[in-house]
Amino acid sequence: MVEIVGHRAFKGKYPENTLLAFEKAYAAGADVIETDLQMTSDGVVVVNHDSDTDRMWDKNLVISESTWEEVRRLRCKEDGSLAMMTLMEILEWAVSHPRAKLMLDIKFTNEKIIMIKTFAAMLEVKNDLKFWQERITWGIWMLDWYDFGIETGVLKDFRVIVISLSLDIASQFVKRSLSLNDPHYKLFGISVHFVSSWTSRFRLKLLPTLMENDIKVYLWTVNKPVDFKYLCELSIYGAITDDPVKARKLCEGQPMTKPSCTGKKFRIPSLRSVDGLRFHVFVKVYTILCTLLFSKWVHIEVRGWSIAYVIFLFLRTIHFL
Repeated sequence: MVEIVGHRAFKGKYPENTLLAFEKAYAAGADVIETDLQMTSDGVVVVNHDSDTDRMWDKNLVISESTWEEVRRLRCKEDGSLAMMTLMEILEWAVSHPRAKLMLDIKFTNEKIIMIKTFAAMLEVKNDLKFWQERITWGIWMLDWYDFGIETGVLKDFRVIVISLSLDIASQFVKRSLSLNDPHYKLFGISVHFVSSWTSRFRLKLLPTLMENDIKVYLWTVNKPVDFKYLCELSIYGAITDDPVKARKLCEGQPMTKPSCTGKKFRIPSLRSVDGLRFHVFVKVYTILCTLLFSKWVHIEVRGWSIAYVIFLFLRTIHFL
């Protein structure tokens, strides 16, 4: 059975990463609730996807340049009764909801100290390390953050996943985990964009290695019926989705490929179908975007803007990210 992960709690129907979205995702039976962490200038860890607040909140602030006193005054544009939550509040919420499991997407735009603060917050809310190890999945983007978590011990015996658009970066994490050969810090899984799983590199090269070493695969953000069909054909472990209710129904309606199988049995749709055309176009776009986004020159800024940032805004606008 596919693990259903509520994207930003229940982004599809409720204001993302808010208490309302958490409550609705929990009531919907999401196996895990994914959320995003940022840190204010005075070191308060808060729950928000973007580094700024313009998209969701009633005043535009850069979170890392703002104090908690400033951030706490913000109200959700969609529902003025909702305020931005702190990590402490979400952890307290998790303690009071027995089935709650959290996937913490820790943005690499923060300082690494956010990992120490997150770990400390867990123990402050409930001084029971095993409790949190059973309920928290750490999601990190950069290999040096993985190394930092190992050096400081904060990742010991937790589920740890790499989140990336790039299969190169995901492979680096897998290689590092295997070289460690330490069960206390073994990489639990990778979390990659669903289109990356359609590529021959993923299916024929990376997936067999992952399965051989019991490293799970999560795909984001999976919402369409045809994409759940592909996901089930690849025997993917988890789907990060905007609507956990709809996702559960779609997964239950698909036969799951046996875990012993590899991507060699994945059925590539014909170009002569609508789904097939979408499939092949998306793979081409994904390949081109990864080449661009991970090239050094696209990150050079001119008047505060870079090509990489423009691409990011475009992808967010069309809901590719």
